[in-house]
Amino acid sequence: MKTIKHIYKSIVLVPLMVLSVSCGDDFLELQPPLQVANEEFLLTVDDFQAAILGTYDQMQLADYYGRYFLLIPDIMGEDIKQNASANRGKEWAEYNGAPTTNQNEHREFWAEIYEVINMANQMINTELEPPASRQEEYNNILGQAHAVRALGHFDLVRLFAQTYTFTSDASHPGVPIVTEFDSEARPSRNTVAEVYGQIILDFEQAISLMNGTPENANAISREAAQALLSRVYLYMGRYAEAEALATEVNNSGRFRLVPRDAYANQFLDGNSPEAIFEIAFNLVDNPGSDHIGGMYKESGYGDYLPSRQLFALFEDGDIRGTLFVDDDNLDGGIYADANGEGKRLYKYPSEGSIIATDNVPVIRLSEVHLIRAEARAKTGNDAGALADLNPIRERAGIAPLAGLSGQALVDAVLEERRRELFGEGHRVFDITRNQLDVVRTDCTSPTCTITFPNDRFILPLPQEETDVNSNIQQAPGYGI
Repeated sequence: MKTIKHIYKSIVLVPLMVLSVSCGDDFLELQPPLQVANEEFLLTVDDFQAAILGTYDQMQLADYYGRYFLLIPDIMGEDIKQNASANRGKEWAEYNGAPTTNQNEHREFWAEIYEVINMANQMINTELEPPASRQEEYNNILGQAHAVRALGHFDLVRLFAQTYTFTSDASHPGVPIVTEFDSEARPSRNTVAEVYGQIILDFEQAISLMNGTPENANAISREAAQALLSRVYLYMGRYAEAEALATEVNNSGRFRLVPRDAYANQFLDGNSPEAIFEIAFNLVDNPGSDHIGGMYKESGYGDYLPSRQLFALFEDGDIRGTLFVDDDNLDGGIYADANGEGKRLYKYPSEGSIIATDNVPVIRLSEVHLIRAEARAKTGNDAGALADLNPIRERAGIAPLAGLSGQALVDAVLEERRRELFGEGHRVFDITRNQLDVVRTDCTSPTCTITFPNDRFILPLPQEETDVNSNIQQAPGYGI
């Protein structure tokens, strides 16, 4: 029986399992008899449909989009600070993690994301000739598998490798590219340039395969693949491509910004008009207290709090400034806001009998607007950038901007990203891809300033991986 404790010994060597639609670590505890080869399981289009649902199920885990993939990048920035009780993720918030640390998040990311990739690989590498009547359905599933594999590699390279522009040709160490199952493989780290090349290929293949319109945003659509690839190009500094793809998504007519009065509950309600791709949770299929909301709320673990630096970004009347609730137990002192009032982040508000049923955003239309705004601002299209930036501000209830250009406009876009996307797992990536420093003026961590470049902006590879794979090198600064 391959338990979570032993999965790292064959970290990228995860066979396809019969897929359930439950959420939690039980998925990783399936008995060996339930492990089957491609030719025994992926025999029909229905089998492929079950398999793609299984990959989304895997992405729900608390060790991926269910919690930590949104939490860790934010607590490494300056907008989220540690509470006195902070335990989970603490070492990454304090920039003192290690390959052998007791905090397991880096191990879990490595294991769970590669498992998602290998589940996608099984579909991609299995040949099937579907009936003509189901060819389009099959193509859409296969396209989703390519998009999932692309997103998995993108998420891994963001966590475990320095940002794309860290070297002039992105030749610095990335992560292993895994496109097929090989039980004997001991892969080395591909360069960041190579990893991004594979990501682009997979997203482009996904876009070419998908034509249908899914029922909701709980599955990757053609537009979702375009939006995610637009984000990839933004990270690479390929702004023309980022702008072009963002424009295609905007012009699709499938999405619109949610109105102001629906803003606060868009994740609780799920599948809002601006949801492009989000991870679904419901009353039956949810992780309970391990959901991302539990990391912030008093009724959950409550480890992390919005910082005064984040509060300072919000003008009076900004609807996004209402996504916080009072906590009288935090009044006064370092855990309170500038007015001495204790506040908690309440972007994921599910409580009581519906706890952990908020959907988790992967990408939504407001981010696509901001991707295009940033791409345009960085290429001198000031009017175009403002045309994308201002709808986000006006929806929030604050005045549009005018007359900005150059770095001032870029800074305005990046600041808007902080207001719009806090709690969604973007902050440290925005910092590093723009080669900025983390400066925590409202600091509850032993580490208050982290200058770019810094070895600690990325996570170490799990020690278990480097112990069994002599071909792979540990990240600089984490050598053992």
